[in-house]
Amino acid sequence: MRDKVRTFIFCLVAVSLNYIVAYLFCDMLHVPLFMDTIFTVAITFYAGLLPGLVVAVSFNVVSSLSSVARGYSFDPFTVLFGICGALIAFVTWFFARKKDEFRISLPVTLAYLVLIAIISSLCSILSSGLIDFLRYSLLDIPDRLAPIKSFTDSFTNMHFSLLVACILGQIPISMLDRLITTFLGYGVYRLLVISFGEEK
Repeated sequence: MRDKVRTFIFCLVAVSLNYIVAYLFCDMLHVPLFMDTIFTVAITFYAGLLPGLVVAVSFNVVSSLSSVARGYSFDPFTVLFGICGALIAFVTWFFARKKDEFRISLPVTLAYLVLIAIISSLCSILSSGLIDFLRYSLLDIPDRLAPIKSFTDSFTNMHFSLLVACILGQIPISMLDRLITTFLGYGVYRLLVISFGEEK
């Protein structure tokens, strides 16, 4: 019971920190990155798939509701991006299960992290592109996502179909974002292990 309560608390903290970091980078610093899955990756490494999925989906629910509280119009598609977070958590968990292999050597650890970043970015690009295609078709994409919208517009101006443009428009930001957040998430996981020990 104590371990479950601790994991629940860690999940709440992870969702909160994901939101704070994403708000800092996107809304305050206007950096064209999402930065909203660092602690999803960390919790998935530390506590497993289910907590990772909970954090991934909960973040998008919180993000959607908080946008309304901050004066933006409600965007039902924001919640759907929880699918992207869930895919990222699943890919991370698939490799994180092999923790003994991460300890073989630093080059092996780095190779695994790059592999996680590449595969999760491909999943994120495809799922986000499909969601953006639906949203772009039915709603105006908020100006807060202007970097992605500008990439998408550039591809539509080159006469790509909207679906292809939405997918291609995700690539520059998603690839870089996944690489950064995967490595940072693993770093947070290592700090959790040092501070609290391995999850039982």
